[in-house]
Amino acid sequence: MRNIQNTQDIFITNLREACQVQPDEVVIAGISGGPDSMVLLDLLQKAGQPVIIGHFNHQLRSESGADADYVRRIAQERNVPFFIGSDDVKVYASSHKTTIEESARILRYKFLFSLAEDYHARHVAVGHNADDQVETVLMHIIRGSGLSGLGGMQHRQILTMFSESAAIIRPLLDTWRNDIESYCIDNKLFPVIDKTNTDT
Repeated sequence: MRNIQNTQDIFITNLREACQVQPDEVVIAGISGGPDSMVLLDLLQKAGQPVIIGHFNHQLRSESGADADYVRRIAQERNVPFFIGSDDVKVYASSHKTTIEESARILRYKFLFSLAEDYHARHVAVGHNADDQVETVLMHIIRGSGLSGLGGMQHRQILTMFSESAAIIRPLLDTWRNDIESYCIDNKLFPVIDKTNTDT
């Protein structure tokens, strides 16, 4: 298992090189309150990066309101600007004939990229990690995407359906979930746990 310093070093290298983020640029950070996003926020701040927190309430769980309150409190404690978005994912999924997961992603990204536009930010950071990458590649293969699915997610990517200029960045993409959980313990971060993440 990597130590904490390695986790920080890998993050900084990815942030500056793979994600192409300059030290003085504002980053919109999608923070759910879970382990990945809490580590993302902590490492962005330790890197001295100006951050704006965006939290999206998907209205899918009874705990979602409490999650939003938790992230708002963290933002206040860390003196970081905080914005919340909310929409009914189930209604969107039904009206657009798409899955709950895809609908949640679309609505969350619409919100985060709207913040990027409002604040002229070039980067929207999310907490995807190495385990997510493996799962994404496997899912693409299972769905029959063939070799095109082997590329998986990228550290920096323009998603034109959301923005032509701002990029989504994933500086934790080379960090394993075990290391993220260890980082939370060692740095006294207390993330909320989304029980739906354990639902196959």
